[in-house]
Amino acid sequence: MPVSKNEYLIHRSEIGMRRAEIESLENVYMGALFSVLLAKADDIYRDFTIQPHELHPFWINYPPEQRGRASSGEGVPWLELGEKTISSHLLQELSKRYQNITFPGLPTGSDIRFSIDNVLIHLDVKLTGPNDNHHELVVPPNQVSGDGANWQNNGVVNSHYPVYFQRGQRTEINYNFQPKLPPFYIGDGKLLFCLTFFLKAIYEVTNFGVQPLTHFELACVPNGLLMFEPPTKYWDFPGLIIAGKDEKNKPDDTKRIRVRFDPLAQIAKWRCRKLVRDGISWLQVEREFKETGF
Repeated sequence: MPVSKNEYLIHRSEIGMRRAEIESLENVYMGALFSVLLAKADDIYRDFTIQPHELHPFWINYPPEQRGRASSGEGVPWLELGEKTISSHLLQELSKRYQNITFPGLPTGSDIRFSIDNVLIHLDVKLTGPNDNHHELVVPPNQVSGDGANWQNNGVVNSHYPVYFQRGQRTEINYNFQPKLPPFYIGDGKLLFCLTFFLKAIYEVTNFGVQPLTHFELACVPNGLLMFEPPTKYWDFPGLIIAGKDEKNKPDDTKRIRVRFDPLAQIAKWRCRKLVRDGISWLQVEREFKETGF
């Protein structure tokens, strides 16, 4: 049976005192996911970079369609290839390492959704080409967890939060962002913390259908209780959140945000980890950032 309002609110009150535990779990699973990525990086590189060129004759006359307002038309759209190859390899390794992994039936969230022990993890793959910004994530509402402060229509409701912009010397509200994931789940009588991770796969374009991976960056965006509530309230960290790339006439509750890596790494270095292709091997590289200027 689904959880009741009273059951949920009791858990919500109790879990609010476990913020340190949530942040510790984010750190632990950041390390675990990075280890999985490192183990599969060569396989991903082969299937992302080498195989499409070898199979070139079988798709050249029917390439993927260009998508997006800002498409330059220089390279072949690699979104579907990237999501399928990367997600498949990561799931293969995760299933091998964690015998107790499950895949709860959630109709919304990130590309990859799975549960291990007391966490339910959302992991989204973000393909990033040479004309895209390598230093930020464009994130829709259904990939960010909220505060879960309210209950309405038999379900969890998150508060919305303002995204600001500068108009001269004044700071004004651009729109109100509505996170759509809960801070935790309750299934089969078990409480599962909601953790959100993003993997940017950055590639370059050298020729038609030759688009080699250059590096990965794995990022952990804080759970909604850490993001939106004191004492952490990372939402207010300078420069972390800026407006997404949406039309002004879109409803506020569908608008995206951009999460910037440098401020995220300032909150904690482990929240952003890079894996860079160096010849035939991979290097783990720390993100370099300025301490001020955001």
